[in-house]
Order: sequence, then C-alpha cells, then structure tokens
Amino acid sequence: ASRDYDPSILGKAKSLTPTIYKKVGDLFRERFVYAGWAHSLLFVAELPSFRDVLPDDVVAEMDEWREAEMAKKAKEKKAKMKKKAKT
Repeated sequence: ASRDYDPSILGKAKSLTPTIYKKVGDLFRERFVYAGWAHSLLFVAELPSFRDVLPDDVVAEMDEWREAEMAKKAKEKKAKMKKKAKT
C-alpha cells in the first residue's frame, strides 16, 4: 500500500501497528470496492513463487522500489550511527 498508493502511510513506523493497519484498510476500502481482494493480490505479487508470472516491468519496478528502500534505510542508519558517535 505504501509503495503503490500512499508513501506517507507508514510515517516513521518500523512495524505494522494497529493504527497503520487501519489506515491501510481504509485506503483500500476507499480505492477499491473489493478491498480484501486487492490486498490479497498485492500480497501474492510479493511472493517469490509468483514473480515468474508477473510482467517484467512490474518485477523491475518492485526491485527498484526494494533497492531504494534498502538504500534509504542504510542512509538513515548511517546518519543515526554518526549522530550517536558524536554524543
């Protein structure tokens, strides 16, 4: 949901809290009549066993997003460590 529809939905959270879960559910109910179906579809698309049936551009987009998220987290961790070293 964050990657595809609302990057701000997670905020600074590091895990799926009840509040974020509700926000994600509300987002899907707002956008889709069949929110459960949409959620299941996005979940299945993330499973490695289904990658070979996804279009190449979708797989590439998912990989790019994952790499960007990993780089972002590494940068945040480095900044945090640098700040911690100064104190």
